[in-house]
Amino acid sequence: MFTGDTIDGKRAADWGLANECVPESELDAATMRLATRIASVPRAHLAMHKMVVNQVMLTMGLEQTQMMATVFDGISRHNPEGLWFRRYAQAEGFKAAAQWRDSGRPIPEGQEARDLVAQLEAQLALARAQLKD
Repeated sequence: MFTGDTIDGKRAADWGLANECVPESELDAATMRLATRIASVPRAHLAMHKMVVNQVMLTMGLEQTQMMATVFDGISRHNPEGLWFRRYAQAEGFKAAAQWRDSGRPIPEGQEARDLVAQLEAQLALARAQLKD
């Protein structure tokens, strides 16, 4: 969450975030093995386990966490850093913006970001004007 880095299936399985990682050619068979195993558990037990998991998630504040994540995402898209990223992606392309983000280079903050946004907006305005001509 802190870096935005993606992880592959093997790492997710190693970290306990996934049950297993299999080659794509084995995915259907692995999925059927798991589904068959789950189907062998009595339905009442599955229902009770699901209720327990749901209750734990609610107790841990899942709904509140999702709400906070939505609010904070909205805020971060409209602060100077988020505006800079969006304008940079518009000017240079999303691929370039994602490469910047993933490079470890710091995202401009505060007044530096505001100044860069103004520069990028001027570039975009110039490009639009040139397209009209």
